[in-house]
Amino acid sequence: MPSFPHELPLALFRRCPELVPHLLKALDVDLPPYREVRIVESDLTQLTPTEYRADLVITLYDDQGTPVLGIVVEVQLRVDPDKEFSWPHYVTGVRAKLRIPAVLLIFCDDERVARWARQEIVLGGDWRYRPTVLGPEQVPWVKSPERARQLPELAVLSAVAHGNEPAGMEVLLPTLEALLTLDEERKGFYYDVVLRSLNEAMRRALEQELKMQSGKYEYQSDFARTYFGQGKAEGRAEGEAKALLAVLEARGIAIDAPTRERILGCTDSEQLQRWLVRAATMSSIREVFETP
Repeated sequence: MPSFPHELPLALFRRCPELVPHLLKALDVDLPPYREVRIVESDLTQLTPTEYRADLVITLYDDQGTPVLGIVVEVQLRVDPDKEFSWPHYVTGVRAKLRIPAVLLIFCDDERVARWARQEIVLGGDWRYRPTVLGPEQVPWVKSPERARQLPELAVLSAVAHGNEPAGMEVLLPTLEALLTLDEERKGFYYDVVLRSLNEAMRRALEQELKMQSGKYEYQSDFARTYFGQGKAEGRAEGEAKALLAVLEARGIAIDAPTRERILGCTDSEQLQRWLVRAATMSSIREVFETP
């Protein structure tokens, strides 16, 4: 998994806190029955003068609205020996503050860091603590479009974790399809997250895959049908121009009036297809129009 800013996985967890217990289940952690998932205050200061602030604290609630489990989420991107002293405090702090059992989920984007984070922490005497760690190898593969639509944040995490692997296309295409069902703000953000996580080779492979799908009468995916197939009904060039504008807008790429007129006025279907494929990976309209 490529390295990414500390806030990226936290943004996914904050937008969809239900993702956290799902990941714990994937790691075979037993959870109590729950109905609701809420984000709570992450300040774990108790009676000590030192402030302890976890990245995120989530609470599970049962059918009666009673809290049943506290989950501390930490994103750890590098080895930091000081964490063996603060992590146990996070768990006991949540337990003391909420008066419920608590667990710690550590998210790592590097397997070397994940192996370090899984080490047992000696608290003293017979007391030991071993954190629950989610490394890139433990992120579930989301290959089904239906599953990706049910939990798009998990699909995005899966695409980021596995998109650059040899079988990466198996998670990339279902994820991109699922994003089409989201509101424009989430769709643009998640789309950008996935594409920025890909290396150059996989970006080119994705471009080629989409290009191949665009040339078929019966498109293999909803993603290809949406972004390439409109030309059958509206006239190929007009449909591809509208599809290109849709991709640019979904990705948050600014389009001024002259640029919009240039795209809608283009009647060269092959040129529009080239722009459309490049719009899937480029970050500015200038890059989309540039000749490779």
